[in-house]
Amino acid sequence: MPILTSYLLSPFSHPLSSRLLSPPDAFPTFFRTGNDGKLEVTDQIVVVPARIAGLIIGFFVLRWLLHKVIRRFARRTGNGAVAGVLAKSKRGQEFVENTLANERRSQRAETIASLLTSTVTIVLTAVLVVMVLAELGFNILPVIASASIIGVALGFGAQTLVKDFLAGVFMIFEDQYGVGDLIDMEKATGTVVAVGLRITTLRGEDGTTWYVRNGEVVRIGNLTTRDPDSAASSGVGSATEKEEQAATGDESVASGTQDEARG
Repeated sequence: MPILTSYLLSPFSHPLSSRLLSPPDAFPTFFRTGNDGKLEVTDQIVVVPARIAGLIIGFFVLRWLLHKVIRRFARRTGNGAVAGVLAKSKRGQEFVENTLANERRSQRAETIASLLTSTVTIVLTAVLVVMVLAELGFNILPVIASASIIGVALGFGAQTLVKDFLAGVFMIFEDQYGVGDLIDMEKATGTVVAVGLRITTLRGEDGTTWYVRNGEVVRIGNLTTRDPDSAASSGVGSATEKEEQAATGDESVASGTQDEARG
């Protein structure tokens, strides 16, 4: 019987199996057995939580500082810190006094600030998680590999969302159009009401509100930023100009009718 028992337990007494079954040495040892055989608390039970608490506090402080810098830059840009330089010239004064241009600049700055703050939060959170796992003694290489696989799977599953998001990022940074611009997106034409990272909102001439995904836009025609000389030579006017011309024509017809009635 003792021989059979030793034979059955022999795999677990092997040095390799004992290493596999025992906890890894990388994990912090919170308790240990003293010389008298009693369980004692080690310094790790204080040091490791203190380090983790320091990492969390540093995360919130750094995120607050970066967000404050980004918002301050966006506020200065939106309120006209750049416009103060442009106002020195006559053309710059016209730009500063234009309400639509100010609104366009402000919303573009807010959108870029929102994008940057979200990116900063995601990056800092990922770094915090990795550093906390490292403090707890986990092997972070499998964690990073698993996160990469999950990221690839989400990328394939949300291709449309990623496409819309990237198109919106490039569109905003390139300043292709802004709030108040009259644009033609092939599928919809109207005045830009709101510009987002995923969707652009238009208001049509008949009052219809169009929501266009940025990833679906292939060609954009900005009718507001066109050359007025070219538009005049081609005989093509904006919707506002056409309405003004029609109103002027109606007034001329009405005044002519009144003159005939008096005569």
